[in-house]
Amino acid sequence: MKLHYFGYKKINKRRAGFTLLEVAMALAIGGVAMVYTYKLIAQGIQMQKEAVLVSNAVHLAKIKMAQVDASTDMESDVTKGDIPGYPGYSFETSIKEEELDLLKLAMGGDSQDLKDKAPKDLLGDKDANLNEILKERGQAQGSETGGLIKVFRVKVSITYPQGGKDTTYSVETFRATKY
Repeated sequence: MKLHYFGYKKINKRRAGFTLLEVAMALAIGGVAMVYTYKLIAQGIQMQKEAVLVSNAVHLAKIKMAQVDASTDMESDVTKGDIPGYPGYSFETSIKEEELDLLKLAMGGDSQDLKDKAPKDLLGDKDANLNEILKERGQAQGSETGGLIKVFRVKVSITYPQGGKDTTYSVETFRATKY
């Protein structure tokens, strides 16, 4: 489109470049994307640090459990202490002698209902006099409970600093009193 004003020729051209508003919007979108990316990177680094802490705790618990397992004499005891070479890490090893009811252990929370049943109901045995025979011998406890065994409960807890507070990783096992 050509326009003439007082002998000057004015040509209407398309604009070349971006407006200030378009540049500001592009910078805002880029800024949001950068903040989100940096946030994800920071979370990844934090998760990696937490994984190292937990991995150390698992490793130290395995070492302590192996030390307990390697001992020849077991007796009820609680030991505590710091772990050298791992600042902020500490351990607690608890060994307690107790009796375990095999029926309870095998059946979980509903074991009381099963405990009230006769042994023939539990095992599908036709000999209903088994319980009376065992009572006469003074051995009824095994048939009524499913069997009590004496064991040592070994619990190893590793406490470590995480995010300004202490976190504990625990592992527990059982070991026979007689072997």
